[in-house]
Amino acid sequence: MRKNKRAILVGFSDTHAGNKLGLCNPNTVIEYENQMGKLIKYQPELTEVQQYLWKCITEDKKKVVDLADGDDIIIMHNGDLTQGKKYVAEWVSTRLSDQLDIAFYNMLPWLEIPNVKVVRFGKGTGSHEFGEGSSTILVDQRLRERFPKKDIRTVYHGVCDILGVTIDYAHHGPYPGSRNWLRGNEARYYLRSIMNDEIDAGHVPPHLVMRSHYHTPVKEYLWKKANGTEYESWLLITPSYCLISDYARQSARSPYRITNGLWAVEIINNHIHDIHCFARTTDIRTKEKIL
Repeated sequence: MRKNKRAILVGFSDTHAGNKLGLCNPNTVIEYENQMGKLIKYQPELTEVQQYLWKCITEDKKKVVDLADGDDIIIMHNGDLTQGKKYVAEWVSTRLSDQLDIAFYNMLPWLEIPNVKVVRFGKGTGSHEFGEGSSTILVDQRLRERFPKKDIRTVYHGVCDILGVTIDYAHHGPYPGSRNWLRGNEARYYLRSIMNDEIDAGHVPPHLVMRSHYHTPVKEYLWKKANGTEYESWLLITPSYCLISDYARQSARSPYRITNGLWAVEIINNHIHDIHCFARTTDIRTKEKIL
């Protein structure tokens, strides 16, 4: 029996259920009524990208379970659970309800882990979640019905305490950096501002700040001494479980290295003991030898 109090916080985001380039559980079952009035259940055929992404998250989930070794796991899906209704080019289908079904099945394997006690959803971009986090709220409600003993909740911007470690989480946050040598600069400025705001207000800064949206993993640490007290905080930007769309290629200026995965934060005795990145990076450029 362990003397230490220990828990694993798992942070991931941007699964974009309903997108051909997003996450899709191969066990997803979708029901619809055809033109002859028949109710049909079927499992969507995964694209090559979806097969790859499901392999990624399955590998990462196993690593989390092994790391936890029976200790409590807290899942934090930090936004863009679904694709939404604005960007339609990569839709799996035209039925918005299919996105909810896929998102539900994407989360099932996590909820079925016995030592997953808590799930928190951060609401993502309105265009991806049917406005005001609607798609995530609907999936949240369905999961609560399926797992009544699990603690499941959806918020815009949350602050929670896990074994004395405070986590501030929200979907939108700092840009990872416009150049390789600038990566993390904005995140550090962002974190320093949060720390200063909290200290100025007479509060203790969060030990961990988690943000998402940019699909690029970033990890930053700051230490600060103020009024004779030492403070330390981490900032994590989560990678994604989707690949890049036509629109994203334009807005992100043609990135070619895409990282898919999650963060696993090991909390022991009121302290962040270690931060693990379970992820892999893929070069998505088309390579050819012409001459």
